[in-house]
Amino acid sequence: MPKNSLVSKSKKPLLLLQKFDAKWHEWTMSNGLRCLHIPLPKGDPRFQMTLLLGTGSRHEPKELSGISHFLEHMMFRGSDRYPSFSDLSVAFESLGGEWNAATGHEYTEFFYNGTATKISEIVALFADFIIRPAMHDLETERRIVLRELEGEFNENDISTDPDYHIATQVWVNSSMAMPIIGTPETLAKIDIGALRSWYKKHYTPANAVLCVVGGKVEETKKLLDTEFGSWQSGPKLVTPSSIATKFSGPNAFWVENSDNEYVVQISFVCEGTGSPKTAAYELITRMLSDGFSSRLTRRIREELGLVYDISADLHQYNGSGLISINSSVLGENLKPFFREVFAVLDGLSSEKISLEELDRHKHRVLVDLDITTSEPPALAWRGSWATLSNTEAKLSQWAESFQQLDASLLGKLACEVFQPINLCVTALGPDEDNIKLELPKMIRKWQPQKH
Repeated sequence: MPKNSLVSKSKKPLLLLQKFDAKWHEWTMSNGLRCLHIPLPKGDPRFQMTLLLGTGSRHEPKELSGISHFLEHMMFRGSDRYPSFSDLSVAFESLGGEWNAATGHEYTEFFYNGTATKISEIVALFADFIIRPAMHDLETERRIVLRELEGEFNENDISTDPDYHIATQVWVNSSMAMPIIGTPETLAKIDIGALRSWYKKHYTPANAVLCVVGGKVEETKKLLDTEFGSWQSGPKLVTPSSIATKFSGPNAFWVENSDNEYVVQISFVCEGTGSPKTAAYELITRMLSDGFSSRLTRRIREELGLVYDISADLHQYNGSGLISINSSVLGENLKPFFREVFAVLDGLSSEKISLEELDRHKHRVLVDLDITTSEPPALAWRGSWATLSNTEAKLSQWAESFQQLDASLLGKLACEVFQPINLCVTALGPDEDNIKLELPKMIRKWQPQKH
């Protein structure tokens, strides 16, 4: 083994991660609530509570599109002890820290981030917030959600979210192809009865994971048992089928948007959550856009100056996922942009990846995982999502999965994914230079090199 190989240098960081992971505590309460406690170093006062529910937009019928996100908003409209939005917000903000929520395709997240100086008050308030929502002021919150929706559309009532447009092509006629926030038509029909019914069905202990970062484990267990033990179990949810796709590319389409640049997304269909290829997918995206020395950033931005910024990311769901490349591109640069991006992908698929490049990105993974040990929000998210999705949460195991990857495997996987049959492209921008017809032509010119 070469002396400069990261693998030969990685034993100490891995041992430190293993020691950190060994301190995690996992248990399930009698009502089915899965709990995870991750301690911080002695003297660190920070405290994070993250509750993740296995409900999101992909669980919704078409006629109720947006109800998960709408309910997330309504949860802030008072609780049993604090019956108005004002009362509840004052209660949380008097504790300091941040209190918020988010909705995705497959989850709804609620969190509090602050310090453990008033841990008993925090846990009691968070439980009251989750278990006993008042859901007052429906019409006020409906107007707020509609204003949020308006912000995602342009003056032509067209969504400006490239992820949404790609989803309409990859997961045709499915809940994945609906906006997470819903539509004006579906939001207008959702009443308090529908919201309470959705809460009763989906906001159950068995459908939730609660992760606490900071504080003492025994004290945390006692507080959670006291405050969340009364949360009643609901009917057992039927796990929805995996998100299958019959997509076959290449597919390229233009979406009208008044701007001086095109927002471009280049997506490749890949395997979903829990795939044994996940670590390799992530390392490939890092090699493409993690840092100025990564392949896309170095070539497209630093050497050619075609864009200001370019990124690659991985999004996986139950059954399928996407590796996507995103950038904003002037119309005059579109042809060279696509030509050079595809050349970079060909290089990753057909040329031997050097040990130096491989080690550099593995080391960046290790550093990021090491940093995560001191970031309560990142820890809480990783722990709760991994538990909910039945994937690996421990940082050391994740690090080891990256260390086992070699150049040959990454090259073969890149060749497998970066193929026209997996390719879906959208460009949101002005109606110039016959873009509607020219864009598909630019994509069809790509003939990947053989590995």
